[in-house]
Amino acid sequence: MSEVVNLMKLELGDKIAMLNGATAEVMTNPMDGVWIFARYLAYPDDPSLEGSDEMFFVQDIAGSLVPPNYGYPSALGRLA
Repeated sequence: MSEVVNLMKLELGDKIAMLNGATAEVMTNPMDGVWIFARYLAYPDDPSLEGSDEMFFVQDIAGSLVPPNYGYPSALGRLA
């Protein structure tokens, strides 16, 4: 079993990898630590879903594709 991702640290625009092989971009974070709203960037199993928004449960997320913000005051310095 993979380690659970801390959704509280995800920000608008962060890229995430899903356990189903898809990648998505964070659109809204309700900051509840359980759900995240994201837009599919790539979904190999069903390309028709690319560009659509979805609500993802924390256990469906494999990890963040963006390194953490290492003390930068804004998104500057973060890989996009």
